[in-house]
Amino acid sequence: MKKTLLLLSVLTLITAAHAERLSPLAQMSNPPHIEFKYYGFYSVIDYTFMTNLNKVHGEYTDDYALNGITAVAGWQWRKESAVGLGFSYLNDATGSFSQIPVFLEFRSHFLRNRVTPFTAVQLGYSIPFGSKNAEQDYTRIDEGGITMGLSVGARFAIKQKFGLNVFAGYQLIQNNSVERGFNSVAATRLPELYHHVKFGLGVNF
Repeated sequence: MKKTLLLLSVLTLITAAHAERLSPLAQMSNPPHIEFKYYGFYSVIDYTFMTNLNKVHGEYTDDYALNGITAVAGWQWRKESAVGLGFSYLNDATGSFSQIPVFLEFRSHFLRNRVTPFTAVQLGYSIPFGSKNAEQDYTRIDEGGITMGLSVGARFAIKQKFGLNVFAGYQLIQNNSVERGFNSVAATRLPELYHHVKFGLGVNF
């Protein structure tokens, strides 16, 4: 009799635990583990904001912000190793510093959890497409140059093939020729190096 009662008690406890595990409330408090894919084709689309850190170039002051879209497509062969090709469309409100960096990206994710930190290193060439601003004293990028960036952030997996990310980082852009004009007449054309801090958020798929 005692053995029968003990067996019934054990079965009751197992059944109750199983029912609790399957209940909607338990699933809400303990969501299922979702691991983002870590092999094969990957792509990322981000909103990117940049502002320059070195605002003074000799006797000139350049205080500007760049807003735009960054897109990357590539191949990932393990969670810590992915390489892709990407570009950014960066627009300056005055038109003077608008440009399109085209780059090779090396991306790494470090955990198999639903939330994982990541890093992305980018190296490429920035193509200017801006124009003179409306003022008589103007600035215009005539020739682009190398660009290098580093981003550190976190990715949240919503599904195995869809996630969200947020990041912060640094971006260097070398412009080989920047034209400065006074009274609508070109005065100087010099190479200039710009340092930026950047922030962004986007989607992974």
